[in-house]
Amino acid sequence: MKYYCILILLAFLTLAYQANEAAAFPWGCSKYSGVCRPVCLAAELPFGPFGCSKGFVCCVAHVI
Repeated sequence: MKYYCILILLAFLTLAYQANEAAAFPWGCSKYSGVCRPVCLAAELPFGPFGCSKGFVCCVAHVI
């Protein structure tokens, strides 16, 4: 019974991880002609972490 509970727990964690990946945004920084940087330049607007790695933000020069 102990191994059955562990197996159920692992299956639940796997499904939860896959569901979290599916919640990712379908667009990225390149969609807005942006660049992923740790800190945006003075002439750029920080647009959020869309499509960038952890610790980076999407910097957009102009928004159309």
